[in-house]
Amino acid sequence: MNKKITVHIPATSANLGPGFDVLGVALHLYNEVSLSADPHGFSHSPLTPRLAVDIEGEGTAVLPRNQTNLVVRAAYRVFEKARRWPKELHVKLVNRIPLSRGLGSSSAAALGGICAANALVGKPLVDETLLEMAVAMEGHPDNVVPAMMGGFCISGIIDHEVRYLKFPAPTALRAVLCSPDRPLETQEARRVLPSRVPFTAAVFTSSRVAFFIGAVLQKRYEWLSFAMEDVLHQPSRASLIPGLNAAIREAKTAGACGAALSGAGSSVIAFSKPGATASRIGHAMQKAFAAHHVSSRFQVLALENKGIKIS
Repeated sequence: MNKKITVHIPATSANLGPGFDVLGVALHLYNEVSLSADPHGFSHSPLTPRLAVDIEGEGTAVLPRNQTNLVVRAAYRVFEKARRWPKELHVKLVNRIPLSRGLGSSSAAALGGICAANALVGKPLVDETLLEMAVAMEGHPDNVVPAMMGGFCISGIIDHEVRYLKFPAPTALRAVLCSPDRPLETQEARRVLPSRVPFTAAVFTSSRVAFFIGAVLQKRYEWLSFAMEDVLHQPSRASLIPGLNAAIREAKTAGACGAALSGAGSSVIAFSKPGATASRIGHAMQKAFAAHHVSSRFQVLALENKGIKIS
């Protein structure tokens, strides 16, 4: 019987307004990565496994089913580092995180492949190594860290090492995610960013990040309305996402504590108290996008204090 490892990886929202490449939160929406192989069919010499990839859910029509798949590439990195290769590998992906919408789908794929492969070969690599590998593939830690650890996270690469602080995500808040039907690739969203920012923008950003962290820790959620304001990346990215500013504005008018572009976009995240208000906020954002001829969908998610789960 084949050995099978299944990993559940949460969606994440990064930046949360001013915390560019620094802040992130895990969401109660999971992708599943399953790897299976014959436990007696491993080699200590490099080889290319006979590969089968099955995909369900988001990205079924566009994701590759060969060695170029991000989950597969991530798994192969572990096999190489651990010097243990399966002769045959079956990969099954159940994707619930929308692709290219600023909800951490690529981080989930990289982290899922790395952690599942490590478990498949007997867990020779420690968690810190797995995290470093996933961040190296992703390029920045703001989605990877909360996906692995859960909760609200502050992360950065300090002295060539991934450093992070995790604190509990408030159960009193819900994330209302409104995702336009048009995707936005992270590379394109980064291309439009300014190479320099005024000193006043730096001061504005540091104050908003500080207020965001303080508001969450002290449960002053009404302060998120201004603490999630951003002048670093959202103004440039608004040109790529018709209706972005209107959606953020209408979310707050409908009762959101605060709202911002989720990651690089194209989704907008708004924080709300549970109940009817959350749905009202979602419909308000949909209406704002529709006024700019952009169709969208929304979902209301709890914040997730648990990160990756392996079984």
